Amino acid sequence: MNKKEQSKIKSLIKKYNPILNESVEIALTEDLFNLIIVNGDDKDFELKNLLKDKQGLKSFVIKEFIKLNQKPITKDLKNMDEIKLSLIKTKQERLKF
Repeated sequence: MNKKEQSKIKSLIKKYNPILNESVEIALTEDLFNLIIVNGDDKDFELKNLLKDKQGLKSFVIKEFIKLNQKPITKDLKNMDEIKLSLIKTKQERLKF
């Protein structure tokens, strides 16, 4: 993908971000519910009360999902080698004009 194509895609994502965000929230929440229903271990979990506040539920699900899947930069930083700098003090001189 060239830079022009990347730029165009970035602008389209920005333009359609609210719609894409809603779509991701809906898909993620539906997938979570399907997993709860299909998984026999989670049969005791009541879904009907959660469905009363669908927007709040979608927001909570997406926030928790992002929280679990975001990769903090500090995780990468702790594995990096530290660069050792040695400072050598030199005598300053006046500039002659």
